[in-house]
Amino acid sequence: MTRTAHIVGGGIAGLATAVALAGAGWSVRVFERSPGLRTTGGGIGLTPNGMRALDAIGVGDAVRARSVVQREGGVRAPSGRWIARSGLRFVEERYGEPIRALLRLDLVDLLNAALPAGTVHYDEAALPVAAQDGRSSALVRLGGEVLESDVVVAADGIRSAFRSAMHPGHPGLRDTGSVSWRCVVPAGGLALSAAETWGAGLRLSILPLPGDRVHFSALAKLTGPRRRTGTGGGPEPLFGRWHDPVPQLMRRMSAQELYFDRIEELVRPLDRFFAGRVVLVGDAAHAMTPNVGSANLALEDAVELAHALADARSWPALRSGLAAYDASRRSRTSRLSVLSRWMGRFAESSSPVAVAARDGGTWLGGFLPEAVSRRSMDTMVEWSPPRPGWFHASEVR
Repeated sequence: MTRTAHIVGGGIAGLATAVALAGAGWSVRVFERSPGLRTTGGGIGLTPNGMRALDAIGVGDAVRARSVVQREGGVRAPSGRWIARSGLRFVEERYGEPIRALLRLDLVDLLNAALPAGTVHYDEAALPVAAQDGRSSALVRLGGEVLESDVVVAADGIRSAFRSAMHPGHPGLRDTGSVSWRCVVPAGGLALSAAETWGAGLRLSILPLPGDRVHFSALAKLTGPRRRTGTGGGPEPLFGRWHDPVPQLMRRMSAQELYFDRIEELVRPLDRFFAGRVVLVGDAAHAMTPNVGSANLALEDAVELAHALADARSWPALRSGLAAYDASRRSRTSRLSVLSRWMGRFAESSSPVAVAARDGGTWLGGFLPEAVSRRSMDTMVEWSPPRPGWFHASEVR
């Protein structure tokens, strides 16, 4: 029996799900509205949970070959003073895998390369079809044609049309009042440390990448005069006088490589990730603020969905598998959404009193037992794939 899945969206969530389902014996087609591989976002950090998910779908070693290990981390003040600093060897010792970084495009390319040629159909905008009961085929609309499959996976991002169709009464997204700029620039001649710098309602993170490049992400909370004046000048007016190498990063960015986003999140978690034969993954399912590794969670989604559907060969089995995926992923991502929100609010403190309390608390935290600082990281990265044996690389290529 050939089981078919149509996957809407060719980003990290969609391609990883395609690889995972193909390895579980499904025939997959991916529809991506862009004319080619999605390249937005610059660099990406992969935490141990993300690497375990990639290992589970046979792509881990290829990612290791294109990534670099992050050896240290910390938090700095705009002057350059270290508020907290530590080596990251404990991450590998505790979780069995270090934190890695690579270009987002490289990760997408490696996932795409793991699929049979012709799996991904570009410049194809697939849309939901209303009134599906689950017992009959899953449907998507592609231009003037309606396509049938056994399941539809909606990986269509933060503004998911499938999520809106599935949850017409949900309030949707809310603007958090923050914006971000992301860019990859040449790293030659710069003294780099993987770290975040915290100002008053401002954050900037630096992530060294392979190939003598570096990713930076600059985030601004729009309050007071900053809300009135807007962000038309880009990040340089806000961050250009910070410690080295921040001014150099600003001077090296190009408009073509600079990505700007308003930070949005779901007003509240969804009460289900599937309806009938349509299921949500990645940001379509759990759009949240960018503080706990959303891409790593999307990789987890892919593995858990494919595992849940590996043995589904009838509608009752498919429904049971989708329900198991839903219960597992909603629980975890709802907790992490709350954690991400509070991490962002803490780091983006803006009043003088709040900034002093934040920086002092972070400095003191550097002298607390390691077990204390591990708790939030445990919540984020202590995830493991389901039982082995469901994925077969020979089914993919």
